[in-house]
Amino acid sequence: MTGGEARSYLSTLADYERALPRSYDKATFGLVRMRRLCEALDHPEASYRVLQVGGTNGKGSVSAFADALLRHAGFRTGLATSPHLLDVAERIRIDGLIIPDELLGAAVGAVAAAGAALPAEERDTLTFFEVITAAGLEAFRRAGVLVAILEVGLGGRFDATSAASPDVVVITPIGHDHQAFLGETIEEIATDKAHLLRRGVPAVLGCSGAALEVMRQRAQEVEAPTRVLGADFPEWTRAVSLAGDYQRANAALAVEAVRVLAPSLAPEVRDAALMDTRWPGRFQVIDGSPLVVLDGAMNAESAAALGGELARRFPVARLALVLGMSADKRPEEFVRAIVDRGGPIGLIVATSSSTPRAMAADELAQRLGAAGFAARCAGGVPEALEVARAAGADVVCVTGSLYVIAESMRVRAPWPR
Repeated sequence: MTGGEARSYLSTLADYERALPRSYDKATFGLVRMRRLCEALDHPEASYRVLQVGGTNGKGSVSAFADALLRHAGFRTGLATSPHLLDVAERIRIDGLIIPDELLGAAVGAVAAAGAALPAEERDTLTFFEVITAAGLEAFRRAGVLVAILEVGLGGRFDATSAASPDVVVITPIGHDHQAFLGETIEEIATDKAHLLRRGVPAVLGCSGAALEVMRQRAQEVEAPTRVLGADFPEWTRAVSLAGDYQRANAALAVEAVRVLAPSLAPEVRDAALMDTRWPGRFQVIDGSPLVVLDGAMNAESAAALGGELARRFPVARLALVLGMSADKRPEEFVRAIVDRGGPIGLIVATSSSTPRAMAADELAQRLGAAGFAARCAGGVPEALEVARAAGADVVCVTGSLYVIAESMRVRAPWPR
């Protein structure tokens, strides 16, 4: 396959990131298909060490920090993340660089051929996430990586990344997300994600409260040694390249996990790596008039962190919130969390991305209005950005969904720079 052919093939597969799955069960997700796919590929995931990152908030940032730390320590790395912003190739990075088209095509082609040899009921139900994850594992083997960092997609019990056997697992803070599939309570959500903890495999835990208790119980059952943020090691206190006070916890989790794989990591190498980490769409500030903030927050917990950061940085700004969310999210709780943390919202513009999973802009505006948050309705992201600009905002914060962030990135700014 060429890179273009790989993208075309991937677009034909069931994509439960963009369209909601009918159910969360072994038939829809599960690990049987993924494990047999890896077997048909002769187990590429066994060719390198694996750092797996699960949780709710901060998975991508922790993964990016860990990748930078390992590269600066001299390891050739593979990084698999989701979702992508502008191009599917972003999901697979080798030594910090997006996979080249030639290797993308070769890896996806190998997975497609392996999938074609599976029994019909498995071959015909392969999902986009399973295939792109397997392609990443195969690409990492072909590229000769020494360590792969795998960001979990959904939950933990059935996630395709769990076909690999990790050498260390990170669990980031756990919040309310994907409740229709993982459960309404923190305990239920944590119980699903606790399946990421494996027998004897070191685990670095960034969660707290009820989620931490669930993790500790699971760790005891599988005899997994744990290190807990705030109890066994502190938040990071030195400078990091990613914006936001909450990145101190993410950096600390990454450092602690990398120490399992590179125990002799020199302090100067560590510090340089944390200042050399890039992760777009996470409190990404774009200078201009107005100033634009792109942040991928999508649940109440990450919205609270966003609200605190907006209040700290822009306490007196005229701030417009361009908000778009997936249909399974809870926008009332999201906006309330921003406001409760002092986020200086002057205007909310409700919008919708072009993905099937998106909540319609008018429904979003109606739900916010019913909760006491007046919102203007704009059909698409370009229109929403123009509404915010025309309202005279000093700062425009685009948030609620990485798909809305992506569409904002595709729009050439409709205001002068």
